Amino acid sequence: MTSLSKVTVPPRRVLVVEDEGLIRAMLKDMLTAAGFDVIAVAGASTAVQEFPRFDPDAILCDIDLGSGVSGLDLIVSLTKEAPYLGVVILSNYEITSDYRKRWFERALYLRKSDVNDAAVVLQALETVLSDSHDKNSAAGAESTSNGLSSLTPTQVQVLRMVAMGLSNAEIAERRGSTVGAVEHILNRIFVALGLETDPAVNMRVTAARMFIEWAGRPGTAEPTSR
Repeated sequence: MTSLSKVTVPPRRVLVVEDEGLIRAMLKDMLTAAGFDVIAVAGASTAVQEFPRFDPDAILCDIDLGSGVSGLDLIVSLTKEAPYLGVVILSNYEITSDYRKRWFERALYLRKSDVNDAAVVLQALETVLSDSHDKNSAAGAESTSNGLSSLTPTQVQVLRMVAMGLSNAEIAERRGSTVGAVEHILNRIFVALGLETDPAVNMRVTAARMFIEWAGRPGTAEPTSR
């Protein structure tokens, strides 16, 4: 059960997509040692399956994933679903400015020869995560009523189910994930809404009320009156 008095900020999550097994394992070990929560997969199809459950803050992805969907196609798809996502792209080739503008000007590009240098990889991740946080903070500041606009789509979906009165176990069953994964998402929601600063607040109830004020009771068309 999620604590109602104090929330520990969970580790940031990184999805690594790399078809070369040695590089994939090295990146996972490197990022885990640096304090990140990491899932490392070999291809686009597995990344798509893991993405909604894992709800990453950033993706580190090779352009060339072998046969099938390319890393670029994968990133295009995932960033449409999650525009807040920090993106680091790996390539064996030099990335030109024209190429950056055509694809992901806001992403960071690393040559695969640099992945052995932990400092370079970690600096790239910190940069894209900082940019993503700044964008989310700006979006939240534009909301005159609450901080819900800074939540990710996955977080909004989970908060909607909380507002419906579902337990963590019921939410996990509907999402096809684990109770632990739901608790992790809820902790991030509470932090984003600033609820972790007041130990007297029942964070789950307060967050549900904020959702209802913002979007109306789940299943109704109109928001509640303020």
